[in-house]
Amino acid sequence: MTSIPEPSFAKGQAAFAQKDYETAIAHLQPIAETDLDPATRTQAYQTLILAYYRADRVRDAIDLCKRISQDTETYPWAAKTLKDLTRRYRKANAAAFQPPGQQRSTPKAKSEDAKSLQRPLPMRTPEAPEVAASVFVSGREWRNAERAQKWQPMRKPRRWKFWLRIALTMVALFWVMQWGWTITAAVLQWLGFTLPLLTPPRWLDATATRPIIGSMIVCAIASPWLLDAILTYLYKRQSLPLYTLANQHPETAKVLQRLTRQHQIPMPKLGLVNLGAPWIITYGNWPRTARIVMSDALLEQLEDEELAVVVASQFAAIVQYDLIPMSGAIALLQLPFLAYQYLAQSGNWLRTWQKIPSWGGIILQTLCGWLASGFYGIYWLWRLPLLYFARQRIYYGDRFGAEFTGNPNALSRALLKLTMGISQHISQRQETLPLLEAWDLLMPLSHRQAVSLGGLPDKTPFSEMLVWDCTNPYRQWLALVNSHPLLGDRIYLLNRYANYWKLQPELELPTIIPPPKTLKDHAQKFKRSYTALPILQSAVLAGIAFGIVSRLTLWLIGSLAKIFGEWFSLWRLIWLADANPFLNGCIAIAFSLSLIVWINGYFPDIRIAPSRQDPRIEDLLRNARQVPPKSYPVRLEGTLLGRPGALNWLGQDLILHTSSGLMKLHFFSKLGPLGNLLPWPARPVELVGKKVTVFGWFRRGSTPWVDVDVIRATATVKTRSGYPVWVTILAIAAALWGAYSLWQA
Repeated sequence: MTSIPEPSFAKGQAAFAQKDYETAIAHLQPIAETDLDPATRTQAYQTLILAYYRADRVRDAIDLCKRISQDTETYPWAAKTLKDLTRRYRKANAAAFQPPGQQRSTPKAKSEDAKSLQRPLPMRTPEAPEVAASVFVSGREWRNAERAQKWQPMRKPRRWKFWLRIALTMVALFWVMQWGWTITAAVLQWLGFTLPLLTPPRWLDATATRPIIGSMIVCAIASPWLLDAILTYLYKRQSLPLYTLANQHPETAKVLQRLTRQHQIPMPKLGLVNLGAPWIITYGNWPRTARIVMSDALLEQLEDEELAVVVASQFAAIVQYDLIPMSGAIALLQLPFLAYQYLAQSGNWLRTWQKIPSWGGIILQTLCGWLASGFYGIYWLWRLPLLYFARQRIYYGDRFGAEFTGNPNALSRALLKLTMGISQHISQRQETLPLLEAWDLLMPLSHRQAVSLGGLPDKTPFSEMLVWDCTNPYRQWLALVNSHPLLGDRIYLLNRYANYWKLQPELELPTIIPPPKTLKDHAQKFKRSYTALPILQSAVLAGIAFGIVSRLTLWLIGSLAKIFGEWFSLWRLIWLADANPFLNGCIAIAFSLSLIVWINGYFPDIRIAPSRQDPRIEDLLRNARQVPPKSYPVRLEGTLLGRPGALNWLGQDLILHTSSGLMKLHFFSKLGPLGNLLPWPARPVELVGKKVTVFGWFRRGSTPWVDVDVIRATATVKTRSGYPVWVTILAIAAALWGAYSLWQA
């Protein structure tokens, strides 16, 4: 279009609003270059870039962004806009690209093939509202620390420790499954002999050793095809050709090719699932059957170099062969989790089924909900022995990915972007997708870590929020039931790799506090553990410590009485050497006394100070010395998120969406977790999706949470937890059992 003699900013904006983009460009081009008002120039540049984009002149928009992004002080948004436009341009090219085998050519078109190969690939333009929502948003600013150009390999880790951890993990999984079967069989036999008209089957008396070992072996062998079927049926997994990945993320494709050539293994099968959260896993029973499946959100939210190092860290599972036991374990865990998921969904559907009366729907939902909760408990129990090795393998993967690509800073950015993407997905979906929980042991980051950290405002520095992960002396103890290492700990190690290669790290984190080295230091830390651990864990440790000391003391007295009884008439004390009932009673009483002594300090009166009324999430996370017993009574307002109906009867997915981020909620009835299955009092899941006010105790651990006291939707609609009452009941029950054991001894 020819230039306009008298360009006008107002006319350019009006033409843009009327979708006359060429006229808008003609007016805004001279205004953006010559106007003396910086604010007017900024608005003109922003509208001009958007007009270029909507007029199918994306190259002009990219060129303009490249030029003005050099002035970072005046146009700080230009760099982010440039990345966004470049990513959209590559994605549109990849979507419009067809491999030669799929192209249809006619005799007339064959002469044009050579010319068409030299043209730019056609571009498919997304809808305009999507562009307007993502361009010109300030977002989080990244340092974008550089990568190594030449780097020396690090010293190789000791492989025997890695394989020893795998062996111990599999033994622990077998023991837990066998122990769980023994308890279940004993309960079923007791019910069969106690209740009328029920006869326990004979197979309950049989040992479960062979079936358990057989199921573990079968799951390990069939894991690639079993997990393929689950992902395809439930989440529409599709094949991701390497050329498609190369068009969008060329460095990632090159990294995969280099890895396969260097280690002389076939290219893993790439898969793609349509998921709003960034997600990637690796599984298989051998390098030849390995799969790497990722989500479309991961491809959109990570830059090419970030995705490349994430894929390289996932590839470590193939090279180190730990994908074999972990894939088998995940396939095994899918059995109880899918049973929980489908039973709970069936119960929710039966509750609203119009072909049966309402009371029948309630009964059927209750039965399905109880069974679903039982299977969820089995899933949680089987998952416990896998947690330690799951955390350790993450360290190996981070090291492998950073060393292969020479880009530890990109991995740091990728991990932080994963937290942001997962938290945003939970906020938008208003629940945690079951896929994020059932497959978390294979993911590079747990959704539990991302809930609060990823939802913080863009201006909140991550370096301040991760200080707790680096400096709290009890951080490792509080992360024992986590599936992934502390994020601050991982980024600190990545910073060490960057320093080793003389690179500036992406985040500046404080020096990590090392674990105790001497036996005296360990004893001092254990002695003070009751001031740092949650009340139940502290009471269990107190009971175990008292039991060990008592057992040694009683055994010593009994042994001395046996040796010197003939001379000093101490034969009456010989029984102390084998006083197991007496010892069990002492342990139970020690556990009970610990709960009684600590309960008042652990649950102080909720008197909300003005600073604790609707506090910002980032303010709650800043105290690096805080531990669970040092709680803060808080009052938070927001929307209650979580899975609906029987999927959430145990309160496993309760999240409060406040104005400053997300916060995990823990809710226990007066009868503990099992009491949540009863309809009275009202379950918190009945308030999901509503605006609520939460009163409770904020606690800082490896993942922050609030122990709920009251959830109130209105003045009359509310539910109260009974966590202090539940702890008191536990203390009384332990004391009674201890007294009975002492009486029997």
